[in-house]
Amino acid sequence: MSMRRRIILAGGGVGAIVAVAIGWWLVSPLFVTNVVDEAFPFEMPASAAMASMPAEEKQELKAEFDAAMPSTETIESLSPDDRDKVQERVMEVAAQMPDTMMDEPMPAGLAGIATAVMPAATPAATATAAATATATPAPTAMPDTGPAAVAMGMFMDADDFHRGSGSATMFRGPDGSHILRFEDFMVTNGPALSVLISKAEGITRSENLGEYLDLGPLKGNVGNQNYEVPAGTDVSEYKTVVIYCVPFHVVFATAPLA
Repeated sequence: MSMRRRIILAGGGVGAIVAVAIGWWLVSPLFVTNVVDEAFPFEMPASAAMASMPAEEKQELKAEFDAAMPSTETIESLSPDDRDKVQERVMEVAAQMPDTMMDEPMPAGLAGIATAVMPAATPAATATAAATATATPAPTAMPDTGPAAVAMGMFMDADDFHRGSGSATMFRGPDGSHILRFEDFMVTNGPALSVLISKAEGITRSENLGEYLDLGPLKGNVGNQNYEVPAGTDVSEYKTVVIYCVPFHVVFATAPLA
């Protein structure tokens, strides 16, 4: 093989490598962006547009947002960096979603039960609530033959972005069934929020969530609402109510029970 031919072939090989490298450099950002966009293809209207939007249109927007939410499987398949990007984008959009209001009445057989008045949560109380949960005034119990409020706690913020307030009360019915009731409740809007009761205390993140029971999707981020506890559950073992984002493993708010 002539020297000239070898030089040409060598030059062609280097050129091919350079072309591939440049091609990947140009395409890979698009690939990553497409993955993120495909995982959550939703754009939030401007604040001014949201402010003047009719309630019905806001609910339609929320339905579009819920439909655009990536599945847990899709989220888990992303790289850690892409997952963080999607989470940040989803959380920002979710926080701007219109509130879902609930006003469920006290379940039949539990109406009229008196509970102790709990102090409102404050930023200072948030930092120490877990440590002082045992000092929380106990709910006023009814006779063993009737309904009873067996535990209560006040919701507190998980952090500066994920906020929660209101009360959570565990009621026992005359038949031994249990209902978890939220009153004057409010939590930051978020994607795929669920109501958990955990055996752990001092919960701040998913890593210390401990053993828990999922009572189902959060019905609304604002207002009074009830959640049935599965029959046979020993509620005395559960120490904390947690509002939890399942796909991204994020704690939104907690209520220590005492």
